[in-house]
Amino acid sequence: MKFLKIALLSATLSCLTFGPFFLAETAAQQTTYPVMIQLDLKDETIQATPVLATEQRVIMLGRDGRMWDFAPQSASNFVQLATSFRPLPQFEMRGDLLAEFGNGYDVTGTGNYLVVHPAGQKDAWASQFEKLFRSFHRYFAARGIHLQRNEFPLVAVVFPDFRSYQEYAAKDGMRVSPGLVGYYSSLTNRVALYDVTHGNHDNPAWSDNMATIIHEATHQTAFNTGVHSRYAPQPKWMVEGLATMFEAPGVWDSHNHATLRDRVNKTRMLEFLEYAKTRRPANSMAQFIATDDAYYKRPATAYGEGWAMVFYLIETRPREFAAYVRKVAARSADQDYTAEERLRDFQSAFGSNFDQLEAHFLRYITDLPNKM
Repeated sequence: MKFLKIALLSATLSCLTFGPFFLAETAAQQTTYPVMIQLDLKDETIQATPVLATEQRVIMLGRDGRMWDFAPQSASNFVQLATSFRPLPQFEMRGDLLAEFGNGYDVTGTGNYLVVHPAGQKDAWASQFEKLFRSFHRYFAARGIHLQRNEFPLVAVVFPDFRSYQEYAAKDGMRVSPGLVGYYSSLTNRVALYDVTHGNHDNPAWSDNMATIIHEATHQTAFNTGVHSRYAPQPKWMVEGLATMFEAPGVWDSHNHATLRDRVNKTRMLEFLEYAKTRRPANSMAQFIATDDAYYKRPATAYGEGWAMVFYLIETRPREFAAYVRKVAARSADQDYTAEERLRDFQSAFGSNFDQLEAHFLRYITDLPNKM
């Protein structure tokens, strides 16, 4: 595993600049970094390591997995510390979380997770996140995709009600409604959600909690194991398509749900089939892959199409899908991801004949109901 190469051009820094530092190379995951920097950013002092440092943009990674992305002139009091950067061990992060959330919450550690939850509700939450993490690993290992080890303990925060969740989300810069039960933040590297049952886990609405855990923990695991990059732009169809694919019991719990029927996300399949039958433009696969526009212009149909694309590719062309995932995740953080580059990366894995690929794709998804 290679180190980030950061060149120190001068020991004397001008007041508000990162000019003496530049990033020569970046990678999706690291375990050791050469330097730790302390600086003041807005109203906080941070200690972190540079992931990217240019004249226009700085990305820094904290010891708890938090990421800061800012313009260099917004920082001050920059100093290189004598100690090397190391991720916080789980016991230290647990103490920090207990201090942050205070009375009324417990913090339960599993093999890979630290779950902050209402006091006394360990059994309801912690094991669910860990189970999803392990099933994610098994699923990709079976398809020849080697996942990297997560550098940091993964943090999930469960709030007892919408109000406390809403207040926390506002600090993340997130505007949430009761219908948005949870989210993953690539900046904090945390999942946050609220308990829609208010502690009554026999309530049928508990299924909404579970669906949120599956979707958002899939995002979190993918961004922390090298499937996606936290630093470089990633195609939204792939990110959301993967998360919606994992919502199906046959994907996240294949031991108890082993059939093709179980692997199909029926809601997303029906969404896409209706869209394909009535409104989807012909020969539109390339456009869907090239930009994220569909998720902002027609979200009601984009999520179904993203699910269909990922499900088709990983079910029928897993080796090519693995190559594509690796290529996209390895992109440099200092590069935009243009439509032309997105199409070129896709074609390098799946071929350049979009007409043929789209025909196979539509035939496969359209025929799924007959196989279930």
